[in-house]
Amino acid sequence: MSIFQRSSRVFAIDGVAVSIVFLIMCVYFAIASPYFLSPDNIYNTFVESVSAVLLAAGLTFVLISGGIDLSIGSNIGLSAAATLFAIMNGAPTLLAVLAGIATGLIFGLVNGAFVAGLGVSDFIVTLATLSIGAGVLQVFTARTQLTGTADSSFLALAGGKIAGIPTGVLITAVILLILEVALIKTPFGRTIYAVGINPNAAYLAAVSVRRTKFSVFIISGIIAGIGGVLLASHLNSVQPGLGGGYELTAIAGCVVGGVALAGGRGSIWRAALGAFFLSILSRGLQLTGVDPLWFSIVTGAAIVAAVAFDRGAQKWLQSTLRPVSPVAAATQNAQ
Repeated sequence: MSIFQRSSRVFAIDGVAVSIVFLIMCVYFAIASPYFLSPDNIYNTFVESVSAVLLAAGLTFVLISGGIDLSIGSNIGLSAAATLFAIMNGAPTLLAVLAGIATGLIFGLVNGAFVAGLGVSDFIVTLATLSIGAGVLQVFTARTQLTGTADSSFLALAGGKIAGIPTGVLITAVILLILEVALIKTPFGRTIYAVGINPNAAYLAAVSVRRTKFSVFIISGIIAGIGGVLLASHLNSVQPGLGGGYELTAIAGCVVGGVALAGGRGSIWRAALGAFFLSILSRGLQLTGVDPLWFSIVTGAAIVAAVAFDRGAQKWLQSTLRPVSPVAAATQNAQ
């Protein structure tokens, strides 16, 4: 096998093309801004990307199963509000954390019940819960000022450090590892892929399609709830509209990471990389002095470029590495 073929096989691995684009972007920003690689910027970038990475990871389960969860933006905002409200009213840190996770679980239960139990379109259901959650957060924050707490144990969830690494980042890394193993190495994970590829075939193979769809919404809701807990710890305040647009960032991160919106393809680490890609892009644009009015345009163009490069590289490599039949090879040699 030639060096070219070996290199091509490496590039054919899912996620390698996007990883290369990610590295190129980091190198560019490092050259364009002397502050990009500063310890403070690296620390802040990792801390601020936690929410987006967690949302993308939880959403990946739903997308691979062939569904969509638009409610995660409201979920993370309302979960943050529930967490901070509990801690401000004297609840211990553990109870406040459970309050936030329980809020996310409620979102997952409602979405799963309507989608898997009643057969309602997941787009319609999660769009409705997105709107309801945003409205509840508006009403709640209008009547209750969630201005923060001095509880050091709660603030340490996102702001503490272990061996110099932010605790929020460590918690996120552990969750990502657990989710990746569950998706790739367990029978449950394989059923999610099966349902996403062909739900009818999965049903004929004795897979409970409804139970699988219900489960992925539960996972997405709980992970968004955990994201809300860490977000509340990081911001130490909750304002009306918190979490608005987060669902679009998570979806974009999944798309950049190669998670198929049609279902059946994707992984946790690629979704996390896609979400982190967008966080790095946003931070880099700020540091290089790009006008904020252009942020959305540049971000959208970067998403399209990254996805196009990944898909184009995959198609080119597939055609390059396509095996040649013995007859065709003999014909070419004879010529």
